[in-house]
Amino acid sequence: MIRSVVRRLAILTLVLVAGVVACDNGTAPTAAVQGASALSRFYAIGTGLTMGAQGSGVLYDSQVQGWASLLAHSAGARFVAPQLATPGCPAPRVAPLRTGLRLDGRAITVSDTVCAGARGVDTLPLNNLALLNATAYDALHTTPKSITGAGLAPYLDRARYPLVLASTQSQVTAMIVQLPTFVSLELGWGELLPAIVRGRLVAAQSYTQSALWTYVPAAKFDTIFRAIADSVSTTGARAVVLSVPMPSRTVGLRTGDDLWSDRVALAAAGITVNADCSGSTNLIYTPAVVPVLAYIAAGMGTLRPFSCTDVAGADDFILTAADVATLDAQATAMNSTLRSVAQSKGWAFADLSALFDAAMTARGAYRSTAELGCTSPYGQYISPDGLHPNVAGHQVIASIVAESVNAKYGFALPTAKPTGVAAAQLCP
Repeated sequence: MIRSVVRRLAILTLVLVAGVVACDNGTAPTAAVQGASALSRFYAIGTGLTMGAQGSGVLYDSQVQGWASLLAHSAGARFVAPQLATPGCPAPRVAPLRTGLRLDGRAITVSDTVCAGARGVDTLPLNNLALLNATAYDALHTTPKSITGAGLAPYLDRARYPLVLASTQSQVTAMIVQLPTFVSLELGWGELLPAIVRGRLVAAQSYTQSALWTYVPAAKFDTIFRAIADSVSTTGARAVVLSVPMPSRTVGLRTGDDLWSDRVALAAAGITVNADCSGSTNLIYTPAVVPVLAYIAAGMGTLRPFSCTDVAGADDFILTAADVATLDAQATAMNSTLRSVAQSKGWAFADLSALFDAAMTARGAYRSTAELGCTSPYGQYISPDGLHPNVAGHQVIASIVAESVNAKYGFALPTAKPTGVAAAQLCP
């Protein structure tokens, strides 16, 4: 019974929020707006942020709610996303998180290695070329053929690539052959996310190294991104470059002291907060800790301990304040590159900080009861992974991008943002 209820809640959460209407078949609205012709062949390059990932998963329902789809359809332009079948690749987490389940009914304690494949037969590539976990190097070089032969590539990455790209195409080469009139570039987040969600800092010496890394320094990103930008320039297309979200503005990161302050409620959920959390400035990626420990505690009937001490070299979901400052410095340098390239190429630049700042401002004091019990555990704009935007967040991104494109190119793309949502709607 609980799984069927969770499945229904998940579908409702993923399909529509705040009155969004997405074009399910890629067809455009009949009303044209100024600038629509420029977006007639719009191709999006990027990470999970552009692919439409929500709740640590991705499927067609979330893809058509992504900012790129919303932007194109608001302009009256046709924009088609690859049709990833339900329950996803992988299936996203569903709220309330206390259920401990993904959309496919599997527990969040089980490794997410199931991909449902495609729900239809598409002639690839389509307009949305973005891929969850993609780095700038991946966008430029990685193809379904090359990643299949890469033994170290995660299974889900190997499963997703042929659902989005033709065998020998990278995101960039796929974009070029489609003769685009407009291109969006959202890259750099994939270089930092592993460190944020794993709680471990290991700088890459090279994009192609076989040794473990959890973040790529901005200097290495700079070289690759400039090569991508030059490739876009050869097409003559207009373009918009999106900023990299600041790691410190990740809604799912909470200090150890935040958890200590909520220790009574966490104990009621089956989690014993260690005294080393008191006053701790270490940042915990709580989506990977609190729902998991609560689910295990409920199943075992025993309290699960949690320490806020950072263990060097371990995937403990804990970053020190210095770690986060290091990642922020990389994001700042990447954004400097992105802004500089956009300016030199005469492209639009969209700064996404307003979205993540708003999400951080609205989140309030940490409450495990909200994280575990609310249908929107991370607020109005963030999905159940505490990281990627939900559809309301994508509406904000689409508006930010439209504003930047209008200012640069003199278009009149719609820029409406979602209205505020009452607390009772976020946590009924």
